[in-house]
Amino acid sequence: MKFRWVYVLILALITTIILPTADASAAGTIAVKSKVLYYKGQPYIELSGGNKSVTAKLNKMFKVHAVNIVSSDKKIKKENKKYSVSTTSATVKFNQKEKISVVYEDYIYAGAAHGFPSSTSYNYDLRTGKELKFINFVQNDDQLANLEDSISSSLRAMYNANQGIFEENINDFPLDQEPAFYLYDKGIVIRFYPYEVAPYAAGFVDVKVPYSKISK
Repeated sequence: MKFRWVYVLILALITTIILPTADASAAGTIAVKSKVLYYKGQPYIELSGGNKSVTAKLNKMFKVHAVNIVSSDKKIKKENKKYSVSTTSATVKFNQKEKISVVYEDYIYAGAAHGFPSSTSYNYDLRTGKELKFINFVQNDDQLANLEDSISSSLRAMYNANQGIFEENINDFPLDQEPAFYLYDKGIVIRFYPYEVAPYAAGFVDVKVPYSKISK
């Protein structure tokens, strides 16, 4: 997708993040609470409770995102004072079953007709501190085909409901090897960027895919 490379380049400036390496399993159910804090005006998520080692490492990563946003904003303003980089939201999308999904939505303005929204998902196992990757949920070609069929069905339903989906992308949409996604109670949510399946004004398009559809 022709716009995706812009996001990739900009995210390279933002997400220089130290990932947690902890593998500290603990007995019992791991549960954490969350709140939104701010670093020089930029929001970030802070967790409390759970495995102390894992929580500390995740908190460091979540704050580093905000620190990098502030740094990127300073750098881009050196090129032009009207340019900017900011985080518009930091949200816990899922916090159940010893797993967590935190999504940051950032916005980059660099002189075009409008800015570029960007999204970063942090999906982690709260018990071990390991990152949950796309391959953990879609493990083979058959499951990938099932996922694509489910996405197409959802996009068609959105199109029929006049939600602005491009007709040509109902069955032909970009899906990277590690697409933007986060968890929900019954499966995963695939996130499409503006222009990928809908106009810029539609913003991010989130498509839910139940585990039952992936593994059918």
